[in-house]
Amino acid sequence: MIKSLASIKNIKEASLMADYDFDIIDIKNIDDGPLGYVGNKEVELISNELDNRILSVTAGNSDHPNKDIIYERLEFLNSSKIDYIKIGIFDINYLDMHSIFLKKAFNLNIKTVGVLFADNNIDINIIKKICKLDYDGLMIDTVKKSSKSTLDILDDNLINSFVSECHKIKKFCGLSGSMQQNTIEYAMKFKSDFIGFRGALCSPNSRDNIESIQCQNIIKIIKNINQKMYQEAV
Repeated sequence: MIKSLASIKNIKEASLMADYDFDIIDIKNIDDGPLGYVGNKEVELISNELDNRILSVTAGNSDHPNKDIIYERLEFLNSSKIDYIKIGIFDINYLDMHSIFLKKAFNLNIKTVGVLFADNNIDINIIKKICKLDYDGLMIDTVKKSSKSTLDILDDNLINSFVSECHKIKKFCGLSGSMQQNTIEYAMKFKSDFIGFRGALCSPNSRDNIESIQCQNIIKIIKNINQKMYQEAV
């Protein structure tokens, strides 16, 4: 069963999302790069509104996470019982800084998710290096949201290798980055653990506001494809 992740930006969207069965609700500042942090107050409001849902939060766009501000956010999100924190892997020259950060996070309940970026020239060697880090899971996203999607940028072999490398060492993995409704079935064929959406939840050609009809469509598509994949497997 491939899960769905929906990214929201504020309490208004959280109230709307309460009506839809996305598996993971991701909280991010969509106006601040790929992994903008919405702030502690907004996290509190949303987590109170969606207290029975699985939540993830993007920690910011720092070049590496071994900084006081990122660790303060980690501790706050952990104390707020957020399920996942998403950390950007923007520069592989700082993998040692990720290792130090992950040692600090080891005894906390919150799960860590390392985010690679398809438009940062990743390859199989980079994926293998990042898989050695102690992230609980990894996902691929895009830095730029107005151009090509992850599926446009990366070839099938590399995406398959990413999923395979993660599953081989018992890490969960996800695909995101300008995913569209008409490519959901294509994305799901790679059998990552989840698929992430933002733009596809909104009105066409906009990432500003989530629309009910788009949420309904995506939930329906994913449910139907999961059923189809299950039937083919048995």
